[in-house]
Amino acid sequence: MRKVIITTALAAALIFGTGSTALFAQRGGRAAEVFEVKIASPLPQQSPWGRTLDQIAAEWSRITGGGVRLRVLHGGTEGGESKMLQSLNSNTIQAAIFTSFGLNDIDPAIMTLSAPFLIRSQNELDAVMNELQGDLEARLNAGDHFMLAWSKAGFVNIFSRAPVFVPDELRRHRIASQPDASDMNTAFKTMGFQVIEAEWGEVGTRLATGAITAAYNNPAAVAAFQLHSILGNMLSLNIAPVVGGIVINKVTWNRIGELNPRYQAELMRATRRIAEAFDQSLQRTVNDAIQSMTREGLVVNRPSAAQEQLWYNDVERVIPTLLGTTYDRQLYQRINEILTRHRLGQQR
Repeated sequence: MRKVIITTALAAALIFGTGSTALFAQRGGRAAEVFEVKIASPLPQQSPWGRTLDQIAAEWSRITGGGVRLRVLHGGTEGGESKMLQSLNSNTIQAAIFTSFGLNDIDPAIMTLSAPFLIRSQNELDAVMNELQGDLEARLNAGDHFMLAWSKAGFVNIFSRAPVFVPDELRRHRIASQPDASDMNTAFKTMGFQVIEAEWGEVGTRLATGAITAAYNNPAAVAAFQLHSILGNMLSLNIAPVVGGIVINKVTWNRIGELNPRYQAELMRATRRIAEAFDQSLQRTVNDAIQSMTREGLVVNRPSAAQEQLWYNDVERVIPTLLGTTYDRQLYQRINEILTRHRLGQQR
């Protein structure tokens, strides 16, 4: 099931050669070499994620006095997350923003964070990341990549043409899912759902033809793609957290350190500061997106406690068959232990 990504060795000539630097005229006719880092994003520029990346690019320019230029390639111009990772490994791009689906191709255990209905709230996600972030970074940084910053970008919800309150109602829908989301797709298929793989740029067209009748994504992303004009119902139940991050290839990161010894620490600190501020503001952004979509006709469906429990029962039925294959057994158990402690503490 899991896609095999063959990590290409990064040759130094690729990063030092043409395409990685540019010459810009300065006052007095002098020219200075500018080190360009291309970062790809699957999301539109006029979205919360796009604006945050533009802010990071401006901060990189300020810190380095224009010596390092972060050029953002918005809107999925580099393809889906698997294609972005291939481009990252071949140095066609030097950095990219990934969700857990893309991070999963770097370290397959990461997708465990987004197992359906395992982590159910922002407080639970914070508790898990507070304990596990260092270990997860060590895993991701062990190879040819470096994690610049994490993003805890809200949660995924189900959007559908007809109302959905319980699992059996969703089973009547054809659900759009990214091809990169192989682990989530496997989980949903095991639970008996009809999953249709489609890139987000294709979803609108396939919705119009009826080939797709539901999708899952963060509400802010759904608003950015205007999918709610067809998918007029949202299930107000958190399916899984959107955990992602900004990843740069090691050759580029090392080259930045060679340009100036202070750059790595300062750029990482600035990137993480902006990413953390984005995380803190995202819930407000998501709420604003839901309110905006509601004004345009979106119906938010709130399940009862009994209906909510049906979703958890469905997952508990299939999870044992997915541990050790789709999801990392050891990491799943560690997350469960953290959540058990956290939930018991909340009940006191």
